[in-house]
Amino acid sequence: MLNTPLNESLHLILNYRPLGLVRATPKAFSAFGMMVETGCILLPNQVEVDVTLSYRREGRNRVHRVSAWVTRSEPGETCLEFDTETWAATRLFLDDPLSALYAHPGALGKIPRREIN
Repeated sequence: MLNTPLNESLHLILNYRPLGLVRATPKAFSAFGMMVETGCILLPNQVEVDVTLSYRREGRNRVHRVSAWVTRSEPGETCLEFDTETWAATRLFLDDPLSALYAHPGALGKIPRREIN
């Protein structure tokens, strides 16, 4: 779990191309991703979504975009998984935006790809 007040001020938008944009609220963070509340929207399992995380820190808006996989989806709740490097960079970005750039240069722009059987 991230030890940050961002849980309350973090805004998420999921982009699932066949459906469009879905507003989400973070509920829990794990070692591999996060659980988000999606209201009445049910996303299919094992699909890729683009995630835009945004929040305000020190008077500036911060925006971070990554790709994730839906690993479980129930009405109102969706579990997202990120590849290890992308999630590590995202966690660093959320705790301290500059540390992510120094610790993993170039990692913020990588998009995870996974084969679906």
